[in-house]
Amino acid sequence: MSLAWKFLILLIASCQVAAAESVKFSLPETNKLISFTFQTKPGGNSSFRSFQVDSEGKHFNFTARNPIARIPANPDERRALGYWIDITGLKLNPSRYFLLGKYGTDADSHTLLFFISETEASDAAALLVIGFSTSGDPYKVLERNHLDVTSLKSTPDGAGLIVGKETLSQVMDGDGFNGSTKPYATTYDPFSVFIVHPDDKALYSLVISRSYNQKHYVWAGSHSREDYAVLYNLPAHHGVVGAPTSRVPALLAEPRNEAKP
Repeated sequence: MSLAWKFLILLIASCQVAAAESVKFSLPETNKLISFTFQTKPGGNSSFRSFQVDSEGKHFNFTARNPIARIPANPDERRALGYWIDITGLKLNPSRYFLLGKYGTDADSHTLLFFISETEASDAAALLVIGFSTSGDPYKVLERNHLDVTSLKSTPDGAGLIVGKETLSQVMDGDGFNGSTKPYATTYDPFSVFIVHPDDKALYSLVISRSYNQKHYVWAGSHSREDYAVLYNLPAHHGVVGAPTSRVPALLAEPRNEAKP
């Protein structure tokens, strides 16, 4: 092998090593030190698909279906790229490779790590959730091609509820928008609720999803719909209102009367 080829191989190897970064943290449930090694793409792209987890001499390898993003440090850059990290129950790890959350009870809590993929226009980002067994071994809790997480909650019996939207709502009519006080209508995009128990994978719950949407949104089925609308800030109604899209113009044109109960 020529000297030039040896130099090229060494150069490629050094670039690959430089692209790998290790992150360590102590797992609260076991007080064990967990080490993550992320192999990001060379050339400045910080996304990755595969990573290794090391715990007490044991090695675990994970490969995500979709590229996972390292969340930008700059808040303005995060907003511009569509990364939302102010999620109830989750906190961004200082490494910015994942968000960390806990569920359970005060006496028996369980850690979940949320890895978020790069956002794509109006689509919800892909998601990978890693949990830990009673012995501290990592395992895949949930993986979805599209799920924008909005919260991680705990039930009274110590289970976890991962709440999010698989599709993002689009304004279809009206003068308002998210955060405004003017009336407007959006597509119907319900929340999905996944329930997770210790040492188990997260499963979608139709019953809990229906109940959650009825309390916090509207309910017209488990899938997004373009023939059904969700209306906000209607002067004659309290809260959000669900209706067929054919009724949207009439509802948005309602005069400002005393709010209906």
